[in-house]
Amino acid sequence: MNNNDLNKMMKNAQQKTGIDMQKMKQAADNGKLDDFINKNLSSDATKQLKNVLSNKEAAEKLLSTPQAKELMKKLMEGK
Repeated sequence: MNNNDLNKMMKNAQQKTGIDMQKMKQAADNGKLDDFINKNLSSDATKQLKNVLSNKEAAEKLLSTPQAKELMKKLMEGK
C-alpha cells in the first residue's frame, strides 16, 4: 500500500465514521493515539480496539477475515 492508497483509505474511513483520520494519524505519529482513541470511541469500542492492537495474533486473525478484507477493498475503492 502506497501513500496515495493510504490517504484515499483514510478519507473514505473519515466519511464513514465521522472521525478525523488526519487527526488520528497525527496522534499516532506523536505517540498520542491512546488519548485520541479514548476521546473519540465509545468505552466498549476502545477496549476492543486496544485488545486487538495489543495482541499480534488477534490483529492478524481479524485482518484475515473475509469481512476485514471486504472492508479494506471498499475503503480502497471509495465505496
